Amino acid sequence: MATNLRTLEVNQGTKIDDVLKAFESGNQDLLLVDENTVVTKPHMELLTDYPRSVTTALVTKIKDGDTRVGGSRITGASSGFHEVGYGNHNFLGAIRLSQSQRVEIIKVLTDISNTNHSGLAIDLILVGLVRATILVASAEVVGAPCTRSIEKLERDRVAGEIASLNDARLRLKIANRANDGFYSVFFLRKISKLFTWLAVRLKMTPNQVTLISFAIGLFSAYQFSKGTFWTIFAGAVLLQLSIIIDCVDGELARYTRQFSQLGAWLDAITDRIKEYLVFYALAYGAAKQGRDLWIPAIGMMIFQTFRHLSDYNFARINKFRAPAPIAISYDLKSDGYIVVEREKRSRFEYWSKKAVQFPIGERWLVISASSVVGGAAFTFTIMPILSLISIALVFRARVRKTLTWPKFRVNNEFIDEQLDSIKNKNSTNRFDWLEPSILRLVEGLIFIELAIISDIDRSLIFLLVFAIIFNHYDNMYRALQGERKPKWLAIAGGFIFGRLLIIPVWIFLGLPITILVYYFSILFFVISSAQWIKSHRVKAA
Repeated sequence: MATNLRTLEVNQGTKIDDVLKAFESGNQDLLLVDENTVVTKPHMELLTDYPRSVTTALVTKIKDGDTRVGGSRITGASSGFHEVGYGNHNFLGAIRLSQSQRVEIIKVLTDISNTNHSGLAIDLILVGLVRATILVASAEVVGAPCTRSIEKLERDRVAGEIASLNDARLRLKIANRANDGFYSVFFLRKISKLFTWLAVRLKMTPNQVTLISFAIGLFSAYQFSKGTFWTIFAGAVLLQLSIIIDCVDGELARYTRQFSQLGAWLDAITDRIKEYLVFYALAYGAAKQGRDLWIPAIGMMIFQTFRHLSDYNFARINKFRAPAPIAISYDLKSDGYIVVEREKRSRFEYWSKKAVQFPIGERWLVISASSVVGGAAFTFTIMPILSLISIALVFRARVRKTLTWPKFRVNNEFIDEQLDSIKNKNSTNRFDWLEPSILRLVEGLIFIELAIISDIDRSLIFLLVFAIIFNHYDNMYRALQGERKPKWLAIAGGFIFGRLLIIPVWIFLGLPITILVYYFSILFFVISSAQWIKSHRVKAA
């Protein structure tokens, strides 16, 4: 159990004031557990061992339940007095009160401590928090029996079923993501579980697994670069092995509860390096066969960067744009929630839409399959077509969504830190989530034009663009974690307009572009990464 957590078992005699005093008396989170709650240890660890920055309650999905969950947040709760509209989960009587919300929680508990409403204290507290619009996240119990019952026979029955389970196997099941892409869920993660189990037995860390996946990805690129059928086949197989192992690091982190910002950054950044080095390797191998595919390779890398940045940025801004919940009086019996009937999606429709988004699993599958079937030329033909279809379908919905937003910006700094340019503080552009992507696209297209009109080795142009793109990913990942690149590092990178001035002039003067490749590669790949890692080690210490 986490060291920053205290536990209080609650029963019918527990009063809200008892919980208030316990919460106020220390600076650790407080875990409330109903004496009638029976769940597996791995599921209780979702509250005790996972990093929680907000109050979190344990729930299980059920039709016509006593609790309503929407978007991983509890939006409605019930008690002996209070009623909830459209309950889709049951509250399992376990909630972790977060000290990060200390002031708000103390106020709510103080306001409702003298209530005359019927119900257990733990239920009344959940109702009070939710109706006061305090964020209460949901942790869902799946894949194992659970109950919250006053009937001893029922509790004993469930406890007996739980006793027959294998905790290690259940933890592995919980660690395996079920909301990934179609190919990942139905193929990659079926295999990755075996490697995760092996990694657990070998007592490996998630970061070690990430580096193994990275090494396999690099070896895959090396095989692709040879350009023959059998080396391309070997590269395709290794690329699939790399992404399977890539699934393992996250599963291992969830299994062992070893979470870190460094691990998340390392996992994300190595994925991008592997993918773009494969593009480089395919073009390099084709060049050995007398085919110049550097322009398509550069274009695919730029296009994928445009898509990645827009995906992350839209998701973050959309979250900030979500309507704020409306506070409801604690003394009202019903929360007044009215269900808007929506047509239920079939499993086929659900997974089809997942696949159309063209996530990393599907993308790397296409790279592997197309390169074996038709070589690099076929890969650089089919990948843009599928990517364009995907982005057209996805952006159609995003543009419609954006047009419904008010004409003002939210979370400005998140976008501004990624611009690598002058920040317009007076901007009211609600499409600002697209700005970093568009700037990357413009910058990339200029480099493609330089590659076309000049006689410079296009493989060097690819490496130069690759280093600059890495810088943009670095900016985005820092922004996602609420961090800012040091000013000296940003200045050394020249910003977008500085680079677009210096590099063409450099090429026009006939100076060796190799110098720029080395400069930006060392600056962005080595120095920037080292600075980020060092800063996080200092924080951890």
